[in-house]
Amino acid sequence: MELLPIALIQASVLRKSPEANQEALLAEVVRSGENGAKLVILPELWNVSFPGGTPAFPPGVERTSIAPFCKAARRFGMGIVAGSMAVRCGEGTVNRCHVIGPDGKVLLEYDKIHASPFDFETGTFIPGSTLGMCAIFGWKIGILICFDMEFPEQCRSLVEKGSELLVVVGAWPADHVRIWKTLLVARSMENQVFTVGVNRCDCSSFVRFGGHSLAVDPFGETILQLDDRPRTELVLLRKSNVEKARRSHAVWSSRRGELYRKWR
Repeated sequence: MELLPIALIQASVLRKSPEANQEALLAEVVRSGENGAKLVILPELWNVSFPGGTPAFPPGVERTSIAPFCKAARRFGMGIVAGSMAVRCGEGTVNRCHVIGPDGKVLLEYDKIHASPFDFETGTFIPGSTLGMCAIFGWKIGILICFDMEFPEQCRSLVEKGSELLVVVGAWPADHVRIWKTLLVARSMENQVFTVGVNRCDCSSFVRFGGHSLAVDPFGETILQLDDRPRTELVLLRKSNVEKARRSHAVWSSRRGELYRKWR
């Protein structure tokens, strides 16, 4: 698919009602499908497993919570990057993103690799160790969760494996939204791919999330930016712009991987 319509769902997450969050997000997913979106992206940890919030979902509830999104994906023939949820597993709790295909089946379960040392995540989530990547409508998509974006090694690895679009599901604080926007642009420019980041925009007693969800093209140009309020917007990505950017400014083809490896 050359043209990929993507819906960015920037949400205000309620602290103690994952059911209400699921209902609200599902309504936005359905509205996005009706408006022609072929890929829908939700923010991080919408099941509100923060201190003072609800506990992590056990595996059975995880599957139940994803099921309505699977049904919506199948109904509209679209893909869904279903944000992330805190999920209990055998060893503890993971911060997990599900990617659902247009047939309604889960294509990918990606567990966040980097737990932020600056907030509650350290000691709360077991970090993952496997890259998150899948293909939808002929696009290879790399998945990152919030703090993962700070690590160019992870982003570069996804692009070296063929990702043309990096998707970041976030819960990024408003105080650092400048960093959020800068990193999204930088990851696009250094890898010459599309980058789309979807952030939360709610408040708690200890943090306010900053919104400003963003879509950046392979030239590093911002093609969509939201403000700090709940909002859903569509953006159209043109796949051929990846190669166009790489032809017009030969950064990607000028890499010297064999030399870089000698420096490690």
